[in-house]
Amino acid sequence: MLFETHAWVTLDNAVAIYNVYSDVLVATIPVGVAPAFPQRTPDGIKVLVPNFGSNTVSVLCTAENLVLATIPVGLAPTSVAIDPTSTTAYVTNSGSGTVSVISIPTASVVSTITVGSGPVDVTIARDGSRVYVSNGGSNSVSVINPLTNTVITTVPVGTSPNGLAVSLDNTKLFVVNSGDNNVSVISIATNALLSLIPVGSNPKKIAANPVNPLFMYVTNFSSNSVSVLSTAGLNVVTTVPVGINPLGLEVTGDGTQVWVANEGDSSISIINTLTNTIAAALPTSFPPRGVTVGRVGSALSPSDPIDLTDPYQLEEITESVCIIVEKVYASCQQRECFPAFTVALPTGGVPPFTFVSMTFGTGVILPGSVVITPIPARPNFSRVQFTIQIPYVLTLRDSTGTLFTVTGNLPDINKDIVMYFPPTRPEFDFNLRVETRTEVLTSPLFTTTSIQLAIGSFVISKVTGLVQLLVPAFGFCPEPPFCEEFPDIPENPCINFFDITLTPFPSDFFPPQQDTCQ
Repeated sequence: MLFETHAWVTLDNAVAIYNVYSDVLVATIPVGVAPAFPQRTPDGIKVLVPNFGSNTVSVLCTAENLVLATIPVGLAPTSVAIDPTSTTAYVTNSGSGTVSVISIPTASVVSTITVGSGPVDVTIARDGSRVYVSNGGSNSVSVINPLTNTVITTVPVGTSPNGLAVSLDNTKLFVVNSGDNNVSVISIATNALLSLIPVGSNPKKIAANPVNPLFMYVTNFSSNSVSVLSTAGLNVVTTVPVGINPLGLEVTGDGTQVWVANEGDSSISIINTLTNTIAAALPTSFPPRGVTVGRVGSALSPSDPIDLTDPYQLEEITESVCIIVEKVYASCQQRECFPAFTVALPTGGVPPFTFVSMTFGTGVILPGSVVITPIPARPNFSRVQFTIQIPYVLTLRDSTGTLFTVTGNLPDINKDIVMYFPPTRPEFDFNLRVETRTEVLTSPLFTTTSIQLAIGSFVISKVTGLVQLLVPAFGFCPEPPFCEEFPDIPENPCINFFDITLTPFPSDFFPPQQDTCQ
């Protein structure tokens, strides 16, 4: 299944939702006053939005684009962090000097933790063992034990600390110091300062690349740029100009894009992480503040998944198995219609003819018709041109009752579409596939020499490629049962009738005696 990936952008009292790979505005959801920096749950089911001006947190349903709950918290909430299980959220209340701990399943505050002055951002260690809060008014970071919801230590950092991010290897905490124009790099193990990285003017937020552990990205509010940091060299490797006054940012799950909310010119800059250039710029209806990006729904839906948090299910897993399968990287649907498709009547029959049926085979791509042209302005997308041919079998009956079969193909369907079709190494090939469903739309119209039909076809185009997947296995399949032999019918039908095991007395012999839901 191909999962939708959305970006949730906070605007003026609303959240705008964009499709990440088409840049199309999907929906706009009203929330509280002055929503700040949202966060999507790791399972992709919900987005939590802190409403700075309403002292609340809105809980959004990603599948239905609606507000599920509104939770009162402290004064002037700004940021949200969510634990890896998607059950607990931590909200910084900048006006209260506290962090609200929210139970996501019950949509309620279960604890309030006092931290430093003016807490503005919060993040969680990769293993979930610590929660970090930047205290903008105290020039410090509070370290919270999530098991006890208490502050276990306070780490001094630079002036007006703001954005926080943990490295993918869970060894370093990166703290953006807005007042010093630099980033503090803290050891997770010792809470000691490892380095200071100079960045742009008045930096605000930071985001890690979830795929490439070498890079992080920092918004420079007053420099109108994003600094690209090396987590290995602990230095700035390049600076990308964006819109005016960039604030929130986040990297897509595949690591290919950085979405940047530019408050000063009401726009979103989309950075291509492979080239560190602007891939697209989207205007917004109001100045954006924060953004969170990710797929809609769980990676395991919609099937009945293995619950990897359930120890009883984990006990049944005996090994990990590597399988080779064809993965669908992209797909799209279209419709084709032939309002007056004409077929000549067969010779040798005695008119008039009557229509019996018309069946269609699966559409095929004609060999040699595929042309793939990369689109320079849209990295990893290509113009895809090809021709589809759909075979048919038409069955007619003449006046004598004789059946006639006519075979052929519908008119060629020429496709010219845009699809996700990234460049690959020479040894790897993407496959272009089509699936079709075709049907007759109206009653056929006969003339003396032909039959005319209206025909519609649903067409799904897919880009696929062979990949190796590592999946949990429950051992080998059990030995199958014996096949059931088709029973011989006895010459005397009463033999089966009198056998009560083969012909039980009917349960519905009498009408129902009472109302029942069964």
